[in-house]
Amino acid sequence: MISAVAINSWITVAIMTFGLITNVIVYVTARKLNSMRSSFGIITKNQAICNILMCVLFLIFVGPLQLTAIKLPHDYTRFVGTVSMIIYEIAAQLNFFNSLNRFCAVYMIFLYDRIFSNFNTYFLRNVAIFVSVAMCVTFYELLGCYLYLDPDYWIFTFPEDDERCNDLTWYCDFIFNMSLVISTMILNLLAAYKARKLHRMVSDTTGVRMSKEQRQREINFIRQSFFQGLSMSVALIFYRITAPLISDKILLFLDASLWAFMLAIEGGIILLSNQELLLAVRKKRHELISSIFALEI
Repeated sequence: MISAVAINSWITVAIMTFGLITNVIVYVTARKLNSMRSSFGIITKNQAICNILMCVLFLIFVGPLQLTAIKLPHDYTRFVGTVSMIIYEIAAQLNFFNSLNRFCAVYMIFLYDRIFSNFNTYFLRNVAIFVSVAMCVTFYELLGCYLYLDPDYWIFTFPEDDERCNDLTWYCDFIFNMSLVISTMILNLLAAYKARKLHRMVSDTTGVRMSKEQRQREINFIRQSFFQGLSMSVALIFYRITAPLISDKILLFLDASLWAFMLAIEGGIILLSNQELLLAVRKKRHELISSIFALEI
């Protein structure tokens, strides 16, 4: 009978391989689309990079350790935990900035280009990186609330018997990130409402045609950002609230690792929710298939 550790390992490899492939596709495709050269595209490409890094981290560290008998010293695993949390925090903040981007695009039309210029967008990205590194290094290293990889369940977890760490992670991790994702979804809903309202205000024929194209793009962007925020909120709730109630090793691993798995799955979420990216991928696939058939003929 296959052991729980082996099943968890194959789950890790399968999800993270899928995530690595889809997020690389998102990144490469976004780089080639003119519409993704905007500030929204810049943030999306950096989100894809975060997702790729998380996938690589789990594929080269967690998966192989589960499959083999290799045992790293317990203290060393905390550095991987800190790095994974830095990646996650950056991704969460970038998701919020994408939602803020869409909000400003429909509520501050005439100021949008100034607020979200490429320079300002890269500045916000750097702020997200700085805040995430400073926060995680301070909380998880300097204050001693280490995020270890549990050798029995193969999940990243904080010391259970440390009340100080429990309080710290509750407010600085769970509450902070839940505030981000809730704000993200609220901004997306407000942006969707405003975009729909603006579309109804257009009356001339040419304007209607242009509005439909722009509206579809806005809907794609808003839908993408909304589902990314929704996936992060679900992962946070599962990790913090439902995981302590589960005893089965496989279910616990899935539940407690969902925060990392969701970053991997985001590649698929972006492709499915952003029709422009999906159409570009399908077009490229069709061109590749046609060129293969042409070579065979």
